[in-house]
Amino acid sequence: MKKLNLGCGFDRRDDYVNADNFEECKPDILMNIKETPWVFEDDEFDHILLKHVLEHVGQDYGEFKLIMQELYRITKNQGTIEIHVPHFRHDTFWSDPTHVRAFTPLTFNMMSKAQNDEWIKRKANYSMIAYDMNVDFEIVNGVQVYDNYWLHKEANGEITRDDLRRFAGAQWNVIKELQITLKAIKPFNR
Repeated sequence: MKKLNLGCGFDRRDDYVNADNFEECKPDILMNIKETPWVFEDDEFDHILLKHVLEHVGQDYGEFKLIMQELYRITKNQGTIEIHVPHFRHDTFWSDPTHVRAFTPLTFNMMSKAQNDEWIKRKANYSMIAYDMNVDFEIVNGVQVYDNYWLHKEANGEITRDDLRRFAGAQWNVIKELQITLKAIKPFNR
């Protein structure tokens, strides 16, 4: 299994190709994610990890589109892409001036051809991103990572897990991070 840790920073991982733009991290491959096409071959990776990377790139939709197209290109059919991003309603997202793009699970649903086809059939008013980008990703797992403050309240019996879920939909700083795993579906057929 060939794995890529894209935007590795100082979190270099064994058994991964570690790539980053920051030379001080001593990546295996020094690269700027914004400069496409990337040096990797088509269908090269079984698994790609982007841990706190995507929120830093693609403020312009065109740039974001190229990055997602490159991820699709270098991932094998049925390969997975694990994405960790800060939740848009958490201070960690807004505190970093280099964060330029927010995400929800719907962002990634828009990159599913099956979901786009369903929306087209229903004449729903969503952006058909899978067709615009020529990518097809299915969400295979999605995790909301709760802020430690709220987890502590739950552990102490002050709130229930249902309370936590309810608060997450209405309050800031409840969910700290989203962890989404996508599966590449290839080939992309129109």
